[in-house]
Amino acid sequence: MHSQFKPRALAASIAAISAAGLMTACGGGDGDSPGVYDSALAFDKTKYTTITVTLDGVSTPVRWYREVCYVGKPMRLAPTQSAGAVDNQACGYQNMNIFVREVDAARQDNAILLNVNNAGWLASYQGGKGGWDGSAPITNANYAGADIVNGGTYVSTSDTDKRGAALARGFVYINMASRSRGATAPAGVYDDGIYQGKAPAAIVDAKAAVRYLRLNDNLMPGNASRIVVNGTSGGGAQSTQLGAAGDSADYFSYLQAVGAAGIDANGKSSISDSVFAIVAYCPIQDMGSADLAYEWMFNVLGTRALVSADQKAGLIVDASGNELVRASNPDPAGSAALMNQFVAYQAGLGLKNEDGTALTADNMLAALQTEFKKAASAYVQSGKSIVAYNAYGTAAANGVAGGSGTLYYQNDFIDVDASGTVTHFDMSNYLKFVAKQARLKAVPAFDQVGQTPALATTATADTTQAGAVIYGNYSGGESNLFGTAAQVYSNFTEYAWNNNNGGDAVNATQSDVGLAKSGYTWAANPQQAFLLNQYKMINALPYVGKTDGITKHWRIRVGARDRDTSFTVAYNLSRALKADAKVGDVDFALHWDQGHAGNYDVLNAFAWIDQRLAAGN
Repeated sequence: MHSQFKPRALAASIAAISAAGLMTACGGGDGDSPGVYDSALAFDKTKYTTITVTLDGVSTPVRWYREVCYVGKPMRLAPTQSAGAVDNQACGYQNMNIFVREVDAARQDNAILLNVNNAGWLASYQGGKGGWDGSAPITNANYAGADIVNGGTYVSTSDTDKRGAALARGFVYINMASRSRGATAPAGVYDDGIYQGKAPAAIVDAKAAVRYLRLNDNLMPGNASRIVVNGTSGGGAQSTQLGAAGDSADYFSYLQAVGAAGIDANGKSSISDSVFAIVAYCPIQDMGSADLAYEWMFNVLGTRALVSADQKAGLIVDASGNELVRASNPDPAGSAALMNQFVAYQAGLGLKNEDGTALTADNMLAALQTEFKKAASAYVQSGKSIVAYNAYGTAAANGVAGGSGTLYYQNDFIDVDASGTVTHFDMSNYLKFVAKQARLKAVPAFDQVGQTPALATTATADTTQAGAVIYGNYSGGESNLFGTAAQVYSNFTEYAWNNNNGGDAVNATQSDVGLAKSGYTWAANPQQAFLLNQYKMINALPYVGKTDGITKHWRIRVGARDRDTSFTVAYNLSRALKADAKVGDVDFALHWDQGHAGNYDVLNAFAWIDQRLAAGN
């Protein structure tokens, strides 16, 4: 398998994209011939291991179809990946672990829960590690990608056990591996480079997995017309992109390159890759504009500056009075520049509020405040309690680079009565709380590589109460998701490209990335069209309203204190989906007192799935 764009062909690729415009978001199965690899991708229903689990207190035999490769031309893996030493170097990034109760194995009407595990937009390997012998009890040290294990105990009545909920319903439960950033091939195998997980690889692989399930629908347990996709964070983005871009012709050439089911020799498709429903948590979506949204969210009411002031005043502490580091304001000028660009970006989306008025930066805070209040009301009405107004509570750090420790805070932002009615809400104080319970990301938050102010070795103007210097909150961002297979990374936004320092102690010099080294501004960057196309193909918004195969059923949840991305990102997606006539229902909500995580409301999520399946549409 070769990446879609080789370095020596990059200029020609960009010229072709520019001439045609960015690829159409429309398209579907228009091929009459079988896929080139369809016969090789036939499912072997006899190739499984029986494991025994305890489900709701009952010993239950479960079939495990292990590491089923879902493409005909899988990526070869270097022996060592981010997961460590990997055993499955032939198809470790493009396989599925498939689980089904023995009693349900002959059924073909049961739903399929397809779990994408692309956390942080990182490649998700599945298979043995460090020489697993295939029989030793599975641990995190010797195996990756098996949610259900021999001897495991699962329940269908827990808000945090999706495995038990799925098995008890008779669902087919699938863990899916996929390429993405960090996936590396052995040197010399591919003539375009070793970094074979660049965007849109994660989406291509998710589509290929769905196509495999559809190709083998008559051979496998489960009904491939009832695939429910579940993902969190980067996996939430992967799942939402899969749902938004169902059957889009944009991906056919990429699917052809990996030998996906239903793609013929001419690159035409005879199999759909649309899915029944999406259950997504905290999707890290809209990557190319996420930095603008983040700085707007945490600057429009002065949040970064307010946290800096509280840090210097010694007001950010745990229950024992120990100071926690939460200030993160390394580049106020850059932060302001990004924030100001968000206004035009938001207006350009053309989204609408519930009342039909334009959703703009002017009324976005009011829209989000409504969502926060709804979340708090639902939380209280479910029988849970919120820290009383002006009383004190605790909130643990969470998310990428969110810091450590548990914040001891005064609730100066919300008052809710016993019926769940919100009688007071202060948006400024609430956003300050969000940014104190978990440290905000650096500037920029996502396209970070090559940005000196973001580095953990860069002193900022922030200090503790005692005057100790606070350094940048570098997390690396997602820059290595972009570029060619020969590039370690590429900046993919105008701000990061033009401000790339050209290399430092953390980020090696890359001669063809950034203004300082390439000599090109973003506007003149010869890779710009290529990078923008990568961004587009992992961004749901350009596909919503334009794709015939879009998923009809959507459930999206974001923690109400999740600061891993701007609250505007998922909210904008929900508004776009609600405007798409081909989408049947959109259940979007914030979840009160929840940080960056997923599958914390399993009972409600599966009740929603049950309702959608029962309706049959």
